This record gives sequence, structure tokens and C-alpha cells, in this order.
Amino acid sequence: MRHPVGTAAGTHLERPVIYVEVRADGGAGWGECAALADGTAVDPPLERLWQDLTGKVVGRVAAAAAARGGRLPPSPQVRSLFNADPAGRLAAAAIEMALLDLELRAAGRSLAEHLGGVVDGAGVPVGAVVGIPPGHRVGDVVAAVDGLFEAGYRRVRVKIEPGFDVAPLSAVRRAHPELALQADANGAYRWGASGLEDARRLAGLDPLGLSCLEQPLPAPDLPSHAELAAVLETPVCLDESLGSHRSLVDAIRYGACEVACLKPARLGGVAAARQAQALCQASGVPAFVGGFFETGLARVANAAVATLPGFTMAGDLGAPAGYLEVDPCPYPVVRAGRLHLPTAPGVGGWPDPAVLARFGLATVWIPAQG
Repeated sequence: MRHPVGTAAGTHLERPVIYVEVRADGGAGWGECAALADGTAVDPPLERLWQDLTGKVVGRVAAAAAARGGRLPPSPQVRSLFNADPAGRLAAAAIEMALLDLELRAAGRSLAEHLGGVVDGAGVPVGAVVGIPPGHRVGDVVAAVDGLFEAGYRRVRVKIEPGFDVAPLSAVRRAHPELALQADANGAYRWGASGLEDARRLAGLDPLGLSCLEQPLPAPDLPSHAELAAVLETPVCLDESLGSHRSLVDAIRYGACEVACLKPARLGGVAAARQAQALCQASGVPAFVGGFFETGLARVANAAVATLPGFTMAGDLGAPAGYLEVDPCPYPVVRAGRLHLPTAPGVGGWPDPAVLARFGLATVWIPAQG
């Protein structure tokens, strides 16, 4: 990471990445696995995904191809090959992206064209994230937001935790009264707790006119999120709670999800994200595309997904160069808080072989059977 990114759940210091390349019929496609080094409260760590992807996952894809007379399964069917657990969904998303990239390149179409989203001349609006700074200095948060605002970003998500919440957000709001501002708690508060962890204290954010308060309580607790939503003026957004289509259905039914942060990788890939987007749109729930500090490949894919009409808020689509020392993949330049999607065939630009040769730690090639 270019600099530490602090959250209520821990600090991100480095970003190992797993890429998946699929070769078939003279073509190739690339995918990216979103798993973080240490995982999250609901997502397994990268090492677990490395073991799965280099083991049983590819075996399942090969078996599916054998059953189809040697033809790879279509990308939308990949999710059905894996377990419906967090590791299975992350693995499915990586494989799906590689197969989709292969398919799109063969068809001569970009991902944005394939999805059929709304793409206008102004470009896709882009949001950014500011972490909890070392030393918990409010001035550092304001300075970081100042820099993003000067770069053209008009939606910023600020990480908070018990004891560091109202003060930094109030300072940012005073400095930027027109900014679309969000708070992200990463599940650090508790319904019915006392002291700084008491979720009722978050009512202190209501006068600030935030776009939403993201994941204030632990992920599994939908009923408490609904109770909190009933007492806060600030809309409650769910992120870690939304790991599957079923969880999104339940969250909306409970009244626990007034805004949805949808992460394609956590849901199981692009096809799953489209399904979730359609549900949010039909239910009148505003949504935006969240991220995992991806490199340019997966972040371009997320930007294309963000063009779908159900995503009414700017997604976490800031340039990876803002948080990674080196991005192996090309990413469009963000200008005035917007980016223009690539029109070349495929999901996005492939990783630079020179960067992979310099930083790559391990490569495993698994040939097809039979």
C-alpha cells in the first residue's frame, strides 16, 4: 500500500494479489481475486483463496469442461460450480472474470458494452475512501479529504470507529458543506452497548447530512440494524452484511438496508452483482459499487458494473495509484471525479508482464485433463 489505510477492523499495510489466467482455443482471459491479505470479518484471507484456486477450484472448472466435451462453461454459470460460502464466492468471481474476459475478447466487445449500462459522455462518477489516520488526528482526515476534493472527487467515504466518529466527520463537513459524505464503521458499534461502542451515539452524525452510515453493526445482525435505522436520520448502509442475494433480500425485508454497498467479488462475480443491482432497483434502495483495494483489472470491471441503472451513487472507483505503490494493470485517468471506461474488447487491461516478473512470488500452471 502507498500508505497505511486504517479502519475500525484493522490497518491495511500491503496488498498481495492473485491473478487467474485462462487459456483456451488460442485465446486468453484474465481475472483478479479480491481476497485481502488478512481477510475481513466476513471474507477469508488471501492464503485461503490461493489454496483453493490452485487446488479444488480449477479441478471443478476442468471437470465442468470435460462434461461439456472440452468446452469451458459460460462465465454466468461459474457460480453454480462452487460452494455458496464466502471463499466459494470469491473464487467464483475470479474465475468468472477470467472466462468473461476470454469470451469478450473473442466477441470483440468491452465489458461495459456487454452489460448494456448507462454510459454518457461525462464518464462514470468516482468516489474515494479516507482511512483512520495514525494518531487519530482530525486534521489529517480533513487534509486527505481536501486533496481528494481538489482532485475532483465529489463523494468521499470516511472510516470511523468508537471514539473517532463525530469529530472528524464534523470537521470535514465544515470544510466541505456540499460534499457527498459517508461514514464507514466496519461493524464496530453495538446495539444496546454502553460507552463509546453504543450505536445510539451515532445519532450525533445526523446533523451532518451524510449520504449514509455504512455497516455500523456486525454483519449478521440484521434485526439490530433495522432498529438502529428506525432511530437514525442518517440512512443505514450495509456492506459486509450483503454477501449473497439471499442476504440482500433479507436485509431489505427487515428494513435494515436503506442503502446498499454491493461488491461484485463478495457476491460471486459480475452476474451476481447484476442480480443484486436489479433487486435494489426494484426495491427502491440506492446502491453503489464497493471495492477491495483492487488493481486496475478488477477496478475497471467494477466501474463497468457501476454503469448499471440501479447504482445511483458514485462507487469506490478511485485510481489504484492512489493507494498502491505499483498497479500492474492500466486504469483510466480520473478527471474531475469521473473516468471514461475503456472501449477495447475484454474486461480490462492485462497485468504488465514486467511488473509480474518483478513482484510475482509464485505461479502455478494447471493443464486441462484428457
